Amino acid sequence: MQKKILVLDDDLIITEILGQLVKNLGHYPVIAHNAPILASAKIKEFDAILLDLWLSDSSAEESLEAIASQAFRGQIVLISGLENQALEEACEQGRSLGLRVTGFLRKPINADSLKALLADLEY
Repeated sequence: MQKKILVLDDDLIITEILGQLVKNLGHYPVIAHNAPILASAKIKEFDAILLDLWLSDSSAEESLEAIASQAFRGQIVLISGLENQALEEACEQGRSLGLRVTGFLRKPINADSLKALLADLEY
């Protein structure tokens, strides 16, 4: 079953690559490049969010708080070029806000890792 996935990164090339990977996995990607969508009620339309930690207009903390303020219950996968420890800390921060952060991907993105993280969307 096709799921609607928000791909949010301020890097246009990354969003195009991720969007294509999501499409290849049988889902419907929606591309965005800045944080205001996170504070919008429209966010509830998505089954999952692929979220870059460091957007040009929002910190990781601000992005996660905006998502939590909308009571988003879908899956969240964090994306960054940062070291694993920083990503793990951001995952924990999201979970402490009540978000369903299921993991992270380091750039450059590995298609098999993305597929594994999105596997539970099938159920």
